[in-house]
Amino acid sequence: MDTRQVGQAFASIERFRGTACRECQSRQTVPLLYEGVVVVSCENCGGATRMGRLAQSAPATA
Repeated sequence: MDTRQVGQAFASIERFRGTACRECQSRQTVPLLYEGVVVVSCENCGGATRMGRLAQSAPATA
């Protein structure tokens, strides 16, 4: 991925910010991108919830 594609990927996961934590129901959550998978991390309890794979908006570059 080039710099533009990385920026687009992180911008697309922002919709998960504030998602309710499955463990404590807090909305103090932050979306993260780890190896193509969106994970929501809770700042309140430290839990993490896998939200699924990020849909590729552009083909990967070699």
